[in-house]
Amino acid sequence: TVVPFYMGHREIQKSFLHWWRYSIRLENTSGSRIQLRQRHWRIFSSSGTLETVRGDGVIGQQPVLSIRQPAFQYSSHVSLQAPKGHMWGTFRMEREDGKFFDVRIPPFNLQSHEYPSIG
Repeated sequence: TVVPFYMGHREIQKSFLHWWRYSIRLENTSGSRIQLRQRHWRIFSSSGTLETVRGDGVIGQQPVLSIRQPAFQYSSHVSLQAPKGHMWGTFRMEREDGKFFDVRIPPFNLQSHEYPSIG
């Protein structure tokens, strides 16, 4: 589950930078132990830019999801030079047997509720 929140904008060098905070909840319903190893995000801005972000884990962690702790939730942020865009990606997960699989994060909208006038 992904829930984005528009946080506002700031003017930086005669352009606006828009900020969103997003919360993600991962839940393991398989009954087997899995661990989040990597993230891969694609971030599209309506200004026409497409950014790729890859890295180990999320927010400095590689959480384990098991029967004992089946869910993990975290928050992070993203900024765009336009008041709207969207992002999507995958989480690379590792099973107990060492095999990997990807969990797809479908596109979610980054939409501001304000359009500042420029100029």
